[in-house]
Amino acid sequence: MENQNIAFTLGVGVLVSLALFILFYKVLKRPAKLSSLLTFLVVQALYIPLATLYWAGLDVFAIHFSFFTMAAVLPGVIVGNRRGTTDEQGRFHWGPGIIIGFFMILVIVDSTIITLANSGASANFIRKFLPEPHREGVQNVVSAFPGTVANDYQKKYTQYNNYIGQLKTQRERGWQVVDGWMEKPQPDKPTQFRLHVTDKAGQPVSSGKVQVSFLRPSNKALDVNLELLESEPGFYGQMVSLPAHGAWSMVISIQRGDEVHEIKGETWVGEQQ
Repeated sequence: MENQNIAFTLGVGVLVSLALFILFYKVLKRPAKLSSLLTFLVVQALYIPLATLYWAGLDVFAIHFSFFTMAAVLPGVIVGNRRGTTDEQGRFHWGPGIIIGFFMILVIVDSTIITLANSGASANFIRKFLPEPHREGVQNVVSAFPGTVANDYQKKYTQYNNYIGQLKTQRERGWQVVDGWMEKPQPDKPTQFRLHVTDKAGQPVSSGKVQVSFLRPSNKALDVNLELLESEPGFYGQMVSLPAHGAWSMVISIQRGDEVHEIKGETWVGEQQ
């Protein structure tokens, strides 16, 4: 259940809920409250396994669960409220109305928050709801965070434990990695990036596979991934051109056989302001 499909999944779930209620109440002639209960159980029995299989976050699950619950209960409340004395028939009590209104507001607010968090605010949205920018030359403003998180080991507990074990192993291995840029890197200017890798005894680590990822925190579309070539034993280098000025994250991975050594760091392109 991806965030960008919230409107679709909510709509399908509501239609399924209404169809099931009509089936139980009109076709199978079950009481209104029982029809609502059966509708709720069937819909959630279908949704919860799918949500677990395609997990998109607790916020997405909560909004679907609450909305499907409301869609199952609401018809029973309306139909049940019309059953009673002649004077009471056709009247809708204010209590259920408040509950329904609360769920509607919750769904609207939560859907908006999830959508903005997932894809940011478009230029049209900003023009309608935010003040005009006062900076000269600014035409359209788009709010989004398309950045990347390298090696998201917290995503799964097992991966995180493996990562901690790898750090301990490489500390004991004692490889040393030095050097870096041969001169100050500038945007869109090829610059030599070289690493000197030695083992605990100071001997060169040769015949290894060295990969470097330059990650742009604000825009993963600018990320640069490359493999450094070994020019002489223990020396790995390549001409690198990064497309934007400012801070970059680095992930260096050195592999020789079953040995893997990884380093994370930061670098700066252009003159610091």
